[in-house]
Amino acid sequence: MKISYFSQLQMPRPWKDNAEALLYQNAMEQAIYAESVGFETYWQTEHHFFPEIGHSSAPEIFLAALAMKTSKIRLGLGVVVLPVNHPYRVVEYVSTLDILSNGRVEFGTGRGSSGYHVEAFGLTPDESREVWQESLTIIRSMFLDDPFPGWNGTHFKNLAKRDIVPKPIQRPHPPIWVAASQNSTFEMAGKMGIGAMGFSPANPHELSTAVNSYRNASSESNQIVGSVNNRFAAFAICNVDKSYNVGRDRACDAARWYFGKNNAPVQKVRYVSHDGKYHTEVPDVIPTRIEEGILARSNDDLIREGIVLGGDPDSLCRGIEG
Repeated sequence: MKISYFSQLQMPRPWKDNAEALLYQNAMEQAIYAESVGFETYWQTEHHFFPEIGHSSAPEIFLAALAMKTSKIRLGLGVVVLPVNHPYRVVEYVSTLDILSNGRVEFGTGRGSSGYHVEAFGLTPDESREVWQESLTIIRSMFLDDPFPGWNGTHFKNLAKRDIVPKPIQRPHPPIWVAASQNSTFEMAGKMGIGAMGFSPANPHELSTAVNSYRNASSESNQIVGSVNNRFAAFAICNVDKSYNVGRDRACDAARWYFGKNNAPVQKVRYVSHDGKYHTEVPDVIPTRIEEGILARSNDDLIREGIVLGGDPDSLCRGIEG
C-alpha cells in the first residue's frame, strides 16, 4: 500500500486581502514537505467556480511549479475534468508536465464532481459521462498513434490528423485513472484497464465491494487499450496529533465541513444541478445522502467505521491498516 496526499485548496471565509496567495504558498510548502516524509504522490484537484470549497482551477500549473521544487514525489492530476478541456490541450499539457517532472505524472480523469462545474461550459450533467468516455478514447489515440489519425464522433467532430508534441517520458502515456463514486464506474475502470480513485466516504466493507467489482471486471476485460494501470485508490480525511482526542475531533470536524457543514453559498449547488443557475438564485436544498451519512454520525462512529482517520500516530496507523 502507498500513501498519498490530496489537496483541493480550500479557503473558508473570512478572507484576508492576500488570502489566495497565502493559500498557494502554504500548499506548495506542504507538498514539498510531503515529499520529504515519504508520501508517494501529491494529488491536486481541478475545480471550477467553488469559492471556499476548492480554489484549484489550474492544477497543471501548480504541479509544474511543484515539479521544479521536488525530485521524487509523483504528481497527480486529481482529476482533469475532461468534458471541459479539449483533448488536444489535455495531451499537450500532460505530456509537458511529464517532461518537466522527469516522468512523474499520474493522469487522473473525471466527468466533474458537480453539474455546477460543467453547466457553465455548456454541458448538462447527463452528457458529461458520455463526453468523458469519448474524450478519453480520443486521448488514448493521441498518446498511442503517431500521428493522431483524427476523429469524428458524437461530441468531438472533425478533429484533424495531427502530430501531437511533445511526447511524454512515460510511454505510451502516464498512468490513467478515473474518479469513481458508483459501483458501475469501478467496473468500467476495470474493463478499461485504468486505475479507480474512490472519492466518496466509505467504510472498509464498502471499499471491499468496490475493489472486488473492479478486479472482477479487470480479469474479464477485453476492452483494454494501451498501457494498463490496475491500481485502486481510496480517499479519507485524516488528522494526527499527539493527543488522540484532538486528532480525532479535528479530523471529524474537517470531514463535516467538507461534506456539508459549512456556510459556503456554493454548497447549495455543489452536489445537485439547478439548470445552470447561480447558487444564490436557488433555495436551500435537502442534504444529500453523503451529507446526511456524515453529519448523523458521532466522532467515535466516524472513526470506528473507518470513514474518517484521526487520532494519535498509533491509532491512525491502526485505522489505515484496518
